[in-house]
Amino acid sequence: MRRGVDVIALGLALLAAASGCSFFGNEVPALTNWEPALSPDGTRLAFESLVDKHLELFVRDLATGSTERLTENKDEDWAPAWAPDGARIAFASNRGDNNDIYIVELSTRQTVRVTTDPGDDINPNWGSDGRVYFNSNRSGVWEIYAVGPDASGLTKLTETPAKGK
Repeated sequence: MRRGVDVIALGLALLAAASGCSFFGNEVPALTNWEPALSPDGTRLAFESLVDKHLELFVRDLATGSTERLTENKDEDWAPAWAPDGARIAFASNRGDNNDIYIVELSTRQTVRVTTDPGDDINPNWGSDGRVYFNSNRSGVWEIYAVGPDASGLTKLTETPAKGK
């Protein structure tokens, strides 16, 4: 039971930090730069940042300090994850009022949507096999899936047993 209380307390603290307020009476900084992801070669840092009240993706060159904006739209873009070759970044976005996985090609800024299910597809992570692994509640519970960067080969990798089994 204690673990459940700890998880709820942590969730409330994160919510408070993201919204810029605190349940403990102290103001805390609003969410600004979040979810850092280091490039495979260690030279760049991808992250999300609040711009005009929504999240956009950025990449910072750690040697020069220069920062480039990767996305620019009125939707939320978050959870950047580098491809093993460092040429692309997978991310989650609520474009079209649905949480799906997208990939942006860094050299061209071309963005491709790789999932389209009405369920929530979030938390992308690249595998060394070149596929993107992510969480989805498309089956009614949160499971792990994988998909190719061209949206092919969608595979459900976990199966939550039905209650009582």
